[in-house]
Amino acid sequence: MRRNVGLEVDDLLRSVATSTEHDAVSERILDSAAELFERVGVRRCSMEDIADHCGVGRTTIYRRFEGRDDIVHAVLGREVRRFFSSILLATQHHDRFADIVVESFLQGLRANEASLLATLVRNEPDLLALLTIAGGPVVEAARDFLVAAYGPLADPHDATLVAMVGELLIRLAISLVITPGGVITNDDPVATRESLHRLLDPILDPLADLRTA
Repeated sequence: MRRNVGLEVDDLLRSVATSTEHDAVSERILDSAAELFERVGVRRCSMEDIADHCGVGRTTIYRRFEGRDDIVHAVLGREVRRFFSSILLATQHHDRFADIVVESFLQGLRANEASLLATLVRNEPDLLALLTIAGGPVVEAARDFLVAAYGPLADPHDATLVAMVGELLIRLAISLVITPGGVITNDDPVATRESLHRLLDPILDPLADLRTA
């Protein structure tokens, strides 16, 4: 029987939003599970496989995680947090809004090259669906995060503009994760940075004006 990946969008979003401090054994379990997911896929991994690969007993795993689905969500949540943490680190020294957005895309391209998240999205139909045909909740959550990060706006029309631009950026980012290649690459960061500014600055400039209003 074909095993289901076991992904629930609400559980995944909660896992992304929850920055849980795991103990050393829990991190080892997640590391082992991540290695197996990347090597053979999520569907082919059982709790027994994870326990054997990690070198611990199933009882030890069940003390920390309710089951395989809980581990899947924890691994993916950790990967998403790592992905966005690398972007925040790469953009923390920039002040201009357009620079922050463009550098975020460049760092996203770099991180995507070695990301377990990108590998699983392309190889696991259930996860791919959460970012495509069933991607509404993920897009909405990411958009709301960007709107909140932008800051409060008194004019509802301004808030709508920020939400629309944020959603466009999220959809573009998801496309780059799912379908790598094309002309938007990290092969020449300087050229790509210049091209992204030419493409995105006209869209982002109205938001920059709102930030200084």
